[in-house]
Parts: sequence; structure tokens; C-alpha cells
Amino acid sequence: MFGAAGGFFGAGLFALKVLAWLLWWELVLCWYLLLGCYWLLRGVYWDGPRAAWRWWQRRQAAGTVGSGA
Repeated sequence: MFGAAGGFFGAGLFALKVLAWLLWWELVLCWYLLLGCYWLLRGVYWDGPRAAWRWWQRRQAAGTVGSGA
């Protein structure tokens, strides 16, 4: 159908398919990287301090601070 240019056309289509596949996986991997960074930062800057604060409040309520034990 494409004559002598058919081989080049087929190679070009294959290259475009490979490029599209690589771009798709880059998008997927970047999404997972962003999601992982979100959860890491959330744990460090949100859930971690909240858990430490709740632990500190429970510790103070139990009366273990300043009892000399």
C-alpha cells in the first residue's frame, strides 16, 4: 500500500507506539511517586504530630508526668 516508504512508515508507527507507551508509564509512575510523597509528608507533618500530641495528652491525664516514677 505504501510502496517503498512502507518500511519507514511502519518503523515510524512503531516508534510512535513505543513513545506513547513510555509516556503513559511515565505518567503512571509520576502519579504513584506524587501519591507516595503525599502520604510520607502527611505522616511526618500531620499524622505524626497529632499522634504525638494525643500520646502526650494521655500521658498527662494518667498522671505519670512529675510523679518521680
